[in-house]
Amino acid sequence: FATLAEVKSRQIQHKELCPVALEIMKLLNPVPSNYLKKVAALPEVYKQCSIEVKRQVWEKHQGIFGDEVRPILNKYIWEKDVELHKGSESLTAAAPFFAIAPRKRRESPVVQQLKEMIGLSFPLYQMMLIFVRTLYQRNKTSHFCTLRSDMLMSFHDCKIQDIYKQDPCHDFAFYIQYAVNEKRIQDKIQPKLKEFYIKIVTEQTELLSDTAIILADPYVLNVFCMEVFSCLHSMIEKENLPRNEEKLHFLLKFINLGINAWSIVNDDSTDEPKVHKATLKENIPLLMICLVEDIMHHEMGSKYRDNVISNLVSCTSKDPLVKTLVMHYVLTLAQNRNIERLKMVLPLIPDSISTLDEVFMHVLVSYLLQYQSEWKQADFCKAVFNSFLNKYGEDEVVLRHVLRLLWTAHLHLDPDLVTETLENIAPQPSHSSQVRDLFMQLSERTAVVDT
Repeated sequence: FATLAEVKSRQIQHKELCPVALEIMKLLNPVPSNYLKKVAALPEVYKQCSIEVKRQVWEKHQGIFGDEVRPILNKYIWEKDVELHKGSESLTAAAPFFAIAPRKRRESPVVQQLKEMIGLSFPLYQMMLIFVRTLYQRNKTSHFCTLRSDMLMSFHDCKIQDIYKQDPCHDFAFYIQYAVNEKRIQDKIQPKLKEFYIKIVTEQTELLSDTAIILADPYVLNVFCMEVFSCLHSMIEKENLPRNEEKLHFLLKFINLGINAWSIVNDDSTDEPKVHKATLKENIPLLMICLVEDIMHHEMGSKYRDNVISNLVSCTSKDPLVKTLVMHYVLTLAQNRNIERLKMVLPLIPDSISTLDEVFMHVLVSYLLQYQSEWKQADFCKAVFNSFLNKYGEDEVVLRHVLRLLWTAHLHLDPDLVTETLENIAPQPSHSSQVRDLFMQLSERTAVVDT
């Protein structure tokens, strides 16, 4: 049989005999290196190969694998962007982006296509992780962090142990995705997460960057932030102090590792990023005061104090961890329709935070799209548009979501405010054609309503 394959390999360039040679190669495991080299050098022949043969070519020729994978990874990011730019249809109490269950995400055609390309080849799986890591380092796009976990757990879902058992981050990713699925970090999994964390910061520091990438997944950060706020509310009820709350310390370390993932990857660091002392001593207490004021305002109609929230927001420029928590706090205010607090906090953000994350903008606008009577309050509209969103008018990420918001909300807004906002956010030539086209469509849409 091997002799026959050798004969046919010499005839691989003959159009009539090529299919026979390729069928024989498909049955060889492994295909000899010299055959694979010939296939790799002949694009027309390579295209006709079965996936079984192609996998063996890819293992020997990383560049060819990269050429095949690149458009699929681009499609994955494009699909995530489409999710983030959805309109207001079918909105529920939970923002659409975070409402998708982890297993459903992993069933997407793109993830399944990548899994099919890898098959049972752990070398190809490792190559894939290298590509994902490199693209994350190059583009700072957190969706690649989501893909890193989705790929691993898709092999887990299919019980392909040849892959997931060899990934040293499997157990950690499994418990993390369990928490994402449950939308909380249950007490029973906390010891497992703590144990892994201690290992990677003391013994297995080479896994620090992979662990950080898993934690930088927006779905994961969202759950950890939710758990922090749950913890803070529990502390308020029990009158506990932040410095004495072990669970809070544990949560903050994980969030801090996730938000520093890009720096860790870019610097090839093996050092654990430390939580600032001021975070626990000063900033978390300020956040707790804000939560207490929210409770008192809701239950007793108490007035808010300006200095507390302004002091907290001003800290976001110095501490990325505080920034992450404050932005999550803003989302909870929007979800709970706490208009009075939003009127205070939104105008403070532009002075301390220069750019807004697209996932944050998507979730915030998804909540605001559910408002109707709230838009009748002129001071609230001014806080949202004039003092907050319009300050980021040149940022394409923000501009996309402002247009998305106005597409529906203009029906409830003062026409003069709509006109003023459109004038302030008019796209520049540097903006994408998609944004410019959407702006023109929105201008025509609002003009029709006005007439």
